[in-house]
Amino acid sequence: MGGSETGKNPTDRAKLGSKIHILVDQRGAPLAIHISGANQHDKWSVAHLVFHVVVKRPTTEQHFCADKGYDYDDVFEVVLRQGYIPHIKHRRLKNEPPDPCPVPGELRYPARRWVVERTLAWLVKRRSLRTRWCKKSSNWLAFVQLACASILCDMAIFG
Repeated sequence: MGGSETGKNPTDRAKLGSKIHILVDQRGAPLAIHISGANQHDKWSVAHLVFHVVVKRPTTEQHFCADKGYDYDDVFEVVLRQGYIPHIKHRRLKNEPPDPCPVPGELRYPARRWVVERTLAWLVKRRSLRTRWCKKSSNWLAFVQLACASILCDMAIFG
């Protein structure tokens, strides 16, 4: 694997790797995609994902749910500027007491990340996406977009 949009993976003995960043709706339908090197932090792809949503956004309020990796001031700023209501889990510092959950009746934040994880699992069912064989990042992005189109087609047909 090589080419552009690859970077040394910090968890895999510094082998070159890539990441798929994806923004989905509440059903798991892909709305925006971005690929980057494995060594790039997730917070740098938020602006790209939020600005490049493919479909027209409805006028009703929309929520942006993310995990602790996105708990930064600049991410909140981008998300608020685009009109989303952010739900980003707080990244606790050392010796900081756990904050109470703002959702009434819940002891912890409700899990919402599984929707994104399920969509990523649907994507990596395709062999060419599980292991990146393409040297050009544009070719690999085209494969990812084709797989997302297939997912959207399946959702339209089978619900």
